[in-house]
Amino acid sequence: MAFSDELTPCGVMFDVFKRSCGIKHNELAEMVLSSRPLSDGRSPKSRTSDRSWVSRFIVHAPAGSLQDRYFADYGRAATRVMSRLRTRGSKVFDPQQILDVVCGDAGQAMDAALAACHQDAHLYRNMLDRINLSSGTTVGERAEAALVLFVAVGCSGNVGKAVAYTADYVRSMHVNLMSTPVMTEVAAPGLSPNEAWCPCLGLIRVRDGYVCGTPYWIEPTGEGVTLGALALGESDITDVDSDVSAEHARIWRSDCDGWLVKDLGSSNGTLVVDGADRAENKVQGDTAVSLHAGDELHLGASTVFAVVEGMPERWA
Repeated sequence: MAFSDELTPCGVMFDVFKRSCGIKHNELAEMVLSSRPLSDGRSPKSRTSDRSWVSRFIVHAPAGSLQDRYFADYGRAATRVMSRLRTRGSKVFDPQQILDVVCGDAGQAMDAALAACHQDAHLYRNMLDRINLSSGTTVGERAEAALVLFVAVGCSGNVGKAVAYTADYVRSMHVNLMSTPVMTEVAAPGLSPNEAWCPCLGLIRVRDGYVCGTPYWIEPTGEGVTLGALALGESDITDVDSDVSAEHARIWRSDCDGWLVKDLGSSNGTLVVDGADRAENKVQGDTAVSLHAGDELHLGASTVFAVVEGMPERWA
């Protein structure tokens, strides 16, 4: 069996507990591996003193090579880990600190490992967010459930199985951790409370009918941005074809009229295609045209942007 070049969900689980919590690999293996004998009469847990075996066949094993029979019940394993974190070692973790590890920056490595294994990382993160943001529960209950999910997905490498197991585990605790979190208004840094509800406008380049790359975000405050082949502003957009004018069009947000686009006297024209009915609205003269999520913005003959709304990562 070859070593995995990238961290798998199981590898991430071992790595996070080692780096963030001070639990060594063989110590964690004692907690999560099964004591049931395999075909050779030895159990996985009986091999934990063999660091080479733990590293080769568990921590760095290729994705998909681990079997359920290698691991103890996920809930029991998570309970052992929580007991270890809360009672022993150079640093004792309280429930909030456990949540911070699993749900915070360190735990985000699991999302990347799941995506690399073609698992639904969004499903995992959605479940974790519901646990972390649930109301009417104690931080200890949330920490336990989050740890169960983290261990279950690390041991199984299967998001669907881990989420289903955790849901059953939570129900057995008679704790309401599965409801949709209540929506709260979050203000982006630098915006006043009255502006907090307004998302940014995003333009995504479209080539041959396919969206390409990430959005160019336009903030709802300020003077907006210019689109053009030679636009020089810090936030201006120059990802255009050669038939687009130097300063072709301008987009900004009006408190009264929402997002607007205006042609700046371009040579080859500006067009907005309505996302709802595909109606074409030519932008010309001094008249500004409204832009909405779902519309398409055409500059010249071949430069097309899909219009979206959202929140840039720097504000998340």
